[in-house]
Amino acid sequence: MRTSEEIARELESFYRHYIDVFNREDEGFFDCFANSRGIVSGERGLVAIANDDAYRNGFRRTMTALKARGWARSDIDHVEAWALGENLGMILSDVTRYQADNSVLERVRAYYMLRRDGGSWKIVTLSEVKPPFLGPGNIPR
Repeated sequence: MRTSEEIARELESFYRHYIDVFNREDEGFFDCFANSRGIVSGERGLVAIANDDAYRNGFRRTMTALKARGWARSDIDHVEAWALGENLGMILSDVTRYQADNSVLERVRAYYMLRRDGGSWKIVTLSEVKPPFLGPGNIPR
């Protein structure tokens, strides 16, 4: 059985890959998600999303809108990962979104619940942690 530390390293490695494929707008981005996933917010509750063609088209529209706001890339500022079981984990991350001139577009904190699906980690849910709240672990921003 893997240790908590080994699983946390796997989760962090997965997350770095996820941001890389996001930045490249690589089709591998979709492989980072479970077949059915959700976004959890205080405003809308749980929004279930199938990992299908409609989602893929929606992601492309989201990327177009992000680029229209000036987005060029996202960089990881901080990532924490916790094993919750052999096949379940959580990630908390701080990401800065930059414009082409390297100015800051926005800073985002999010947490992700993941499960191991076969041999791969997959995102099951994600939520934004809105300022001034710190989220799990009370880790300073």
